[in-house]
Amino acid sequence: MSRSRLAILLSLAITWSACTDLPAPYPPAPVTVKFRAHGDYFEIDRGQGWQKFIVNGVDLAIAKPGYYPGDLAAQRADYDRWLAGIAEMGTNVIRVYTLHYPVFYEAFRDWNVNHPDKPLYLLHGIWLDEREDGDYMTDSTALFEEEIRLDVDAIHGNVDIVERFGKASGHYTADASPWLMAWLPGDEMDGNLVAKSNELWAGYNEYKGRYLHMKKGGLPLEGWVAHEMDTVLSYEFDRYGEFRPIGWSSWPALDPIHHPTESPNFGQDVVDCNFAQFELIPPYDKGIFASYHIYPFNPEFIIYDPGYDKTIDAFGAVNSYLGYMKDLKAHHAGVPVLVAEYGIPSSQGVAHINPYAYNHGGYSESEQADIVYDLYHSCMEAGMAGTVAFEWIDEWFKRTWVTTPTMLPADRGRLWPDVMSPEENFGILSYYPLPGWSKTVDGKADDWTASDFYAVPSTEGIGEVQSVQLAADPAFFYLYIQLADDATPDLSKLSMMIGISTAGGATGNTSLGGLQGPDGATLTTDGFGFESLVLLDGATDELRIDAAYDPMPKINGEKKTGGTPVATTNGQFVLENQLVNNNAQYQSMDVEVDGKQWPPPPKQYHAWGKLKVGDATQDTLANIAVGPHGVLEIRLPWHAIWVTDPSSRSILWDDPATPDWDVKATEGIRVFVATVEHVGDKYQLKHGVPKYTLNGPFTDGWLILGNNLRLFTWATWDTVENVVERRKPVFYALKTAFAENP
Repeated sequence: MSRSRLAILLSLAITWSACTDLPAPYPPAPVTVKFRAHGDYFEIDRGQGWQKFIVNGVDLAIAKPGYYPGDLAAQRADYDRWLAGIAEMGTNVIRVYTLHYPVFYEAFRDWNVNHPDKPLYLLHGIWLDEREDGDYMTDSTALFEEEIRLDVDAIHGNVDIVERFGKASGHYTADASPWLMAWLPGDEMDGNLVAKSNELWAGYNEYKGRYLHMKKGGLPLEGWVAHEMDTVLSYEFDRYGEFRPIGWSSWPALDPIHHPTESPNFGQDVVDCNFAQFELIPPYDKGIFASYHIYPFNPEFIIYDPGYDKTIDAFGAVNSYLGYMKDLKAHHAGVPVLVAEYGIPSSQGVAHINPYAYNHGGYSESEQADIVYDLYHSCMEAGMAGTVAFEWIDEWFKRTWVTTPTMLPADRGRLWPDVMSPEENFGILSYYPLPGWSKTVDGKADDWTASDFYAVPSTEGIGEVQSVQLAADPAFFYLYIQLADDATPDLSKLSMMIGISTAGGATGNTSLGGLQGPDGATLTTDGFGFESLVLLDGATDELRIDAAYDPMPKINGEKKTGGTPVATTNGQFVLENQLVNNNAQYQSMDVEVDGKQWPPPPKQYHAWGKLKVGDATQDTLANIAVGPHGVLEIRLPWHAIWVTDPSSRSILWDDPATPDWDVKATEGIRVFVATVEHVGDKYQLKHGVPKYTLNGPFTDGWLILGNNLRLFTWATWDTVENVVERRKPVFYALKTAFAENP
């Protein structure tokens, strides 16, 4: 054993045996702590004895558009507005993950002082930093315990914190402790680091501190968690004379249940931990609770473990989410279990599919509201002590594994809302659409003006297509196509192809999906290529990608190439299919369930290019809308046409010689719009704009001239302005749910 490791062992052993090295006491304030964790629930004493208290909470995310969480960009006006809205929703608890700037505690205190009949309570986290190449005990202890002391003092309004990178600082004078319900330190710890910690510190299988005791035989990491929770309790009591409930923030990947169908490839279900099994040492009597972030789609054992898919909920539906929570609650009998995160995103993209419950994305805002309402009831049916909805606002900086590889440049994702990324769209409040910038795809076209870009002015219109206008905002690329027929377009009869060039024309496909010219003659271009193709043909409404450019097989791990614009002439455009559920990890697993070989689930895919017809004011997933007087409106997500960052006009342009994905700036976009008809198994052009021409003798076919395609460009941006908060329907669904358990 090295001398440095021996020193650490001796130091930690001393610290674990007695948490006495604490700052000098501060005169405690005369505050009555009102909460305790008792039995299976929390209880509150409002002056009439202990009463059951169901947590109806919300996670207060603060990464406004254009910012990262560490920027802590929220201002006093934001907090005042958010607290009022949170209270209006019927929320009784706010959860924060880490220390905020002093302005939050000032606003929080002032709200409660001014609304004594409708107080908001605080579930406060203490952030745990980790090192990917380290272990928790060796590398996190000192920094974490310093954060404990700062957070406790800050909430009591009794500390000055010097400026520090990515964390809150300032002069903390507002005492928020009278409304502090409980402490929730920690975060979703990495299973591999937990296993490494247990291996390195294998001799520490018991912990007895001042207020918490882990009996001999526990895991070293569990003992370390008990020690850190004990540090919180000891520091607050010695400084301020107060006790309150405490839990440890965790997630199902570290729950105390072994799940045979979970893959260890991502550090999930590597270790089974119980962070709520510790005994209380008097005089501490406020109790411990278990806390988990629980979603119906991940980790995948919630989908695949036997028995969960046989659970029927109160609504009569198969609900593997409820099945898992009942199992989890049974492992924590007699201890409150808090679902400290749950929710569903309103996004066009999908990252996980659960055939027995709910998916990770792919829902409209109205569907999101209905599902979150159902999830809340599943939590209550499982006997949970409360819930904390994730999250208050949509956060543009967030990443989802299905979009992360190609959201480039990576540091600019905070500047635009990616509707293909589920993680960005969990919020109760949305910052989209952007006033004066976004177009409303509702078939009215009243927000399009003469100042908007004309790809094809009406004076150049030919036949059925009179004009084409283009627009862009941070979320979508828009097309407004004015048809000659004054009636509302009938998409069951209208067939159309739209070629989209993002890479300049020197690359891409010079044939639009095998489209023929009039009379069956060949239709091609003068060497100008398209990367994307929109096909509208009755039941087929799809966005397709030039097969040679399609990056999805490479993203899925099925090919080594893709995402590089090249010149092609074959007319092959494909519907892209994103591998979801990380299912590739299961194909090589050798797992037995109940003594039988468990067949790995088949690979599952989500089609990125399926376009939905509807009114976007009623269905936030709508891509296509039709209206009176020949109006056809289309919006396409940027990521779906491989614009990897609209704020810098970057497109996917991978260099196969480099290991990472690459991008290039584009000047803009060009389009060719054609109405077509079926002739046998072929598509034949009826009318197209801009102009096409006969290429020499008739037998040479027809030619789309690249010079006729006008370049549409848009302004780039480095800051986000002109955003307005909008309540999603989930606000009102939660308001209804919370009123059922006040």
